[in-house]
Amino acid sequence: MQTQEKPYLTGRAFLFSIHKGEDLLQAIQYFCHHHQVRCGLINAIGAVERATFCVYDQKAKKYKKLNIERELEILSLAGNISLFDDKPMVHAHVMFSDSEGKAFGGHLVAGTRVFSSEVFIQELTGDIKVRKLEKATQLPLWANPVCLK
Repeated sequence: MQTQEKPYLTGRAFLFSIHKGEDLLQAIQYFCHHHQVRCGLINAIGAVERATFCVYDQKAKKYKKLNIERELEILSLAGNISLFDDKPMVHAHVMFSDSEGKAFGGHLVAGTRVFSSEVFIQELTGDIKVRKLEKATQLPLWANPVCLK
C-alpha cells in the first residue's frame, strides 16, 4: 500500500456569509482568492433562489448540468480547496431540498443564486494539494492516490 501523505496542520478559520443574489461558487472562489486560501476544507448551509449543479457520467466522461429554477434549502455543502493550473480550485458537492423535502444534489458549478448562505472554511497548511488532469477519468484529481497494490 502506498501512503506518502503527510498530516496537515490547521491554519486560519473563516466564517462568512454571502450576499443575497450572488453566485454561490463564484463567491466562495472570490473569497479564497482574496484571502489567499490555497488548501482547505469548506462547509456551508443556507438557501438558494435557483440551483445549478452537475452529475458526472462516468462512461461518457462528461458532466450533465442540471438547473432547478425554484427556491431550495442547502442541506449540506462540503468540499475542498486545492491548486489546479496554479490557482485555487474550489471542489464542492452540494445537497438541496425543495419545499416537499425532495433532495437534489451533485457537483456545484456556477449558476446557483444565493438567498442566504453561511460558509465555513478551514485553511490547511503543509504540502498543498495539486490537481492534474487524470487520463482515465478525464477529471482534475490529486496526484498520488492511495493504492493497495
